[in-house]
Amino acid sequence: MDNRTAKLILDEHRPVQTVDNNAAAAANRTGEATEETVQLVSNSFVIDIVERINELYHFKNFIFYISERLDLQNENSLDFFREFCIHFPLAPNLIFTRNYHASMPMVELISTPSLVMIYTTERDDPIMELAAQKLRGIRWLKTLFILFPKLSTAEFYVDFDALTQFSKNINNTFDWIWSKQFLNTVLITLQNNVYLLEPYPTPSIVNKTDSWKADEFFYKYSRDMKEYVLKTPILYDLPRVFKSDRPTNSYEDNYVHGTSGNLFLGFLKFVNARILDTSGNMSMSLNLPNLLELVAHGVYETLIHSFTDMVGNYSVSYSYPIGINDWCIMVPYRNQSPADAYIREALENSAWILLLLSVLYITIAIWWCSPIRPRDFSAAFLQSICTVTYSAPIYIIKTPTHRIRYLYIVLFAMGLISSNMYISKMTSYFTSSPPQRQVNTVQDIMEANLRILVMTYENDHIRSLRNQFPDDFLKQLKVVDKDILDHYRDPLNISYGYAVTSDRWRFLDMQQKHLRKPIFRLTDICSGPFYHVFPVHLDSHLQSPLQGYIMIAQQAGLMQHWKREAFWEAIHLDKIHVAIVSEEPRPLGLNFFSSMIHVWCLGCVLAGLAFAAEMKWYQYFIFNPHGCPILTSLRKLHKKLSK
Repeated sequence: MDNRTAKLILDEHRPVQTVDNNAAAAANRTGEATEETVQLVSNSFVIDIVERINELYHFKNFIFYISERLDLQNENSLDFFREFCIHFPLAPNLIFTRNYHASMPMVELISTPSLVMIYTTERDDPIMELAAQKLRGIRWLKTLFILFPKLSTAEFYVDFDALTQFSKNINNTFDWIWSKQFLNTVLITLQNNVYLLEPYPTPSIVNKTDSWKADEFFYKYSRDMKEYVLKTPILYDLPRVFKSDRPTNSYEDNYVHGTSGNLFLGFLKFVNARILDTSGNMSMSLNLPNLLELVAHGVYETLIHSFTDMVGNYSVSYSYPIGINDWCIMVPYRNQSPADAYIREALENSAWILLLLSVLYITIAIWWCSPIRPRDFSAAFLQSICTVTYSAPIYIIKTPTHRIRYLYIVLFAMGLISSNMYISKMTSYFTSSPPQRQVNTVQDIMEANLRILVMTYENDHIRSLRNQFPDDFLKQLKVVDKDILDHYRDPLNISYGYAVTSDRWRFLDMQQKHLRKPIFRLTDICSGPFYHVFPVHLDSHLQSPLQGYIMIAQQAGLMQHWKREAFWEAIHLDKIHVAIVSEEPRPLGLNFFSSMIHVWCLGCVLAGLAFAAEMKWYQYFIFNPHGCPILTSLRKLHKKLSK
């Protein structure tokens, strides 16, 4: 606000005063120096305003922050406190000066409704910073700023220099008020001047000196922000925020999509504000920790990109939780069981070992007890397998010895039990296929040798939990950028060499519901839960309206609607893909017999090679038996064993 504008605003409602202009002009001509002193504010006027406000809000506490530049021992100050106690005899009062050093925050000392009164001389008054520090987190309390400006005269409106200095004090004070986000403020100064701050669409000062009303002082401007501009970058962060990279169609209301994007755009419409995308000169790689630092330093008031408190940046506050999420590791889904699983997994490993040892034991027993000479070990082995599988030949009844008959009766019972157990188990497997063993634990990931793709802050979070994860698991971590991670978070892009991290709230689960054969799954390697929030300042003017809107959206079921909408928007914009699996029945062709034909051909080749080898063996060793000493030794050993 320039000097001329300030003069017009201040003189607009100023009653006509009798002023000796000639004397003032003579003082300026002679160059007389005028010393600036603290000008006093009317005590009765301040108390009158407090009374009017108290009739509306019935305050339980009055908090005074009084500048050390004001003399509390003079008669004027004593009269104010005496009169204040007369009008408000029961309300507790808290008086603070710069000598107050208590470590307990103000939020723990007071209850609402409370009225804060800050007595200051200018923006740089030390009491202003003290009030800002002690009221951190509760600057939304109704606050009166009583300004005692340093001027050469209380009749500032007759001296242009004094008027300029006075308007400058007003502007500076309100600049400080808005920078510290004191949201419900009234400024009272000398000559019973009253000023309000109208923050939207741009902060402006409203002079209410001659027309003030108590019910207009603390108006909730956030109900209508008058197209207030919120600056924020809009970067790719599927599924939270993503933009349309195609020309906007007539049926598209905006170019921002995603769960957080839809929620934030709904909030802007709710408060009549608009968004300004500042990502034009930024890298398209989303770096939430850096963006949070920009919010902490006031570059952005908030971000359309939501985040979880796993990031660990506590220099900013956050909105009401949008959701509560787990953070889990996502791995490729094993859709098909190995072919040998139906045969091998019917029995436990210990049972298979017992059966193999039994076959070996039975083979030795049959060979040892066999009355037939010469004894054949290979025949005993085949007989053992037949017995265990309950396929005993009939000719064993004709065996001449009782011991071999008794042995076959015992083996018959054993084969009956083992084969029935195995066949019944196999029948149940063919009725319902066995579930595939999935990667689900830290040990499974290490055995599968999966590389885990993480972002920087996710890597820091995992390594901070070193006592929960072994060193071999930490070696599997690979830090990548957000765009690479989102590429693998699309299930159609996941390979069996990688695992990625994912929040359970994400709509990737929704994508899986549309697949007959899932491509990914979330493991039980989870951490959390974490709050899913928007980053804001602790005392941001967006805190209260944003909290109210999020609660309304959750109660109305809009969050679930926006999650489903974001899923279909991502498909429409080709951000994610859905696999179309066609499983219509087809008639059998020659391909159905391909495996059998391949085995038959391989068997013919091997049989031919074996036949050729036998012919060569017969020609060489049979017609020339003395030419091979090894064959001679084997014949002698066989004759001895046959006796």
